[in-house]
This record gives sequence, C-alpha cells and structure tokens, in this order.
Amino acid sequence: MKKTILKLGSLLMLFAVAGFLSCEGPEGPQGPQGPAGAAGATGATGATGATGAAGQDGNANVQIVSLLKADIEWFEGDYLGRPANIFSLATDKVNADIIDHGMVLGYIKISQGWHMLPFIFEDIDGTKQVTGHTYALNTITIYAYQTDDIWEPNNIAEYRFLLITDNTITSPKGISAEEEILKKLSKAGVDVNNYQEVMTYFELKY
Repeated sequence: MKKTILKLGSLLMLFAVAGFLSCEGPEGPQGPQGPAGAAGATGATGATGATGAAGQDGNANVQIVSLLKADIEWFEGDYLGRPANIFSLATDKVNADIIDHGMVLGYIKISQGWHMLPFIFEDIDGTKQVTGHTYALNTITIYAYQTDDIWEPNNIAEYRFLLITDNTITSPKGISAEEEILKKLSKAGVDVNNYQEVMTYFELKY
C-alpha cells in the first residue's frame, strides 16, 4: 500500500511539472536598451615620458639662379677702374630680404668642377684672369678681366648663384649679414669654397 501511494505521488508530481511547462508561452521580444550608466572616475595621470632629442637647426632660405654661357652677351665696361667684360642679369629674386638679411654666393663650372667666385687663374706667363660677381637689388652682375685687358671666359660653361636669406641674423652695428652668414657656415664646418659642401649643408641637389 505504501508503494502504491509513493508511485501515485510521483505521477502527480510529473503531471504538475508537465502542466507548468505547457502553460509557459513563447519568448517575447527584447526590451529597449536601458540608459547609459554614469562615467567612471578618471584614471590617474601617467608618468611623463623622456624628453626627445633636440631637432636640427632650421636652414636659411636658399634659392638658386643658374646662367649658362650661351645666355651671356658681354659688353665692355670697367670694374673698379679697370677695363672688364660685364654682363648684368636681371632677377627679382635678389629682393630686399637678400640685401638686408642675406647674400649671394657665386660658383662657376669649368669642365666637371665647380669653383667659387671670384675665381683667379694665373697663366704660365704670369697673366692673371679674374672672374667675379656683384649684386644689387634685382640684379646680379658678372665681370671678367685679365691683367692688362678685358677677358672673355669661354671655358666657363655655367654660372650658379645661391641666394641665401637668413632672417634669424641680427647683425651688430658695422657687421653685414653677409659676414654673419659666412661666419655661421664656418662655425658649422662648411667650407664655402667647396660647392658640394655648401649644397649638402642646405640640403640641395647638386
């Protein structure tokens, strides 16, 4: 009799569970997203990183003016009271900044080499041949002469002028910007007679 009562109890329990499951409906749609929670507290500031290496000093502004031998038409004049061949090149690149805060370095190409102006060549008989340049606002002038006469330098294939402006230079009274720039180049270990060194310093192709 006790076994019968236990079995009956078990059956009733199964019927109750089945009834409960059969009463459960399908799952409803997902509810709307709840409001965002409050922002958490800001974390502690991290340690300051190591200071980086100092950058390289900025270079002055440099422009290049090139003049080929074929574009030169000499005329007879005088330089410092002596007869000379002269050619003036008009260029607005020689502006007020160049006059007040800069300079014009000149170089000539003979064969495959570059030489700084003024360039002096002495012949075996002692005759000196001189090629040089001057500059003024909007003008670069080249001149050529030899010991007792004018001279036409047909062996020079190209003239190249580096127009350097450096507004960081504040020259003391009596010292020109040109002197200050040359001093600055010398301090940087640049030989201005060496065209390649100068171009490398200013990061220009040669």
